[in-house]
Amino acid sequence: MERLIVDGYNIIFAWPELSAVKDVKLEDARDLLISVLADYAAMTRQKVTVVFDSHRRPDAEASTQTVNGVQVVYSGRKTSADHVIERLLFEAKASDEVTVATSDAVQRDLALGRQIKTVSALTLKSQVDAVLARRNEQIGDSRARSDIARRLEDRLDARTRERLNQIRRGELPPK
Repeated sequence: MERLIVDGYNIIFAWPELSAVKDVKLEDARDLLISVLADYAAMTRQKVTVVFDSHRRPDAEASTQTVNGVQVVYSGRKTSADHVIERLLFEAKASDEVTVATSDAVQRDLALGRQIKTVSALTLKSQVDAVLARRNEQIGDSRARSDIARRLEDRLDARTRERLNQIRRGELPPK
């Protein structure tokens, strides 16, 4: 399975629309990035991990959670996102097709040294935009479809939404 490891804040600072949102509220920019990556992962069937720094907050604990199929990792106060990404690269199996999305030169060099593909923040944006534009073409009037999807999603409990997301990503067979 293809795996995409994303340097979260590097992407937020590089994508103009996310950077504008972060200037108002950083949490909203993180949520928007995770949402976009969830859609991208569902369309490409990639396993996506996004890593965020939290080492500058003295109360921050390292944590990992899954949000709409995207693994979200917060580094914690004792380490940086770069160290978490390095660990993920060293833990990657040779059979995994891993790509690291960052414009951080050190992280890119480290990945390339391990023969792991890299894409810059802006290249990832182009790839995500192309995949999501194709999706929107396929569903026709994306605005009407989005309104319908939002109303249906609002009616589902969290457990049902997560199960449907797992089926959509091909992780579980439908019952």
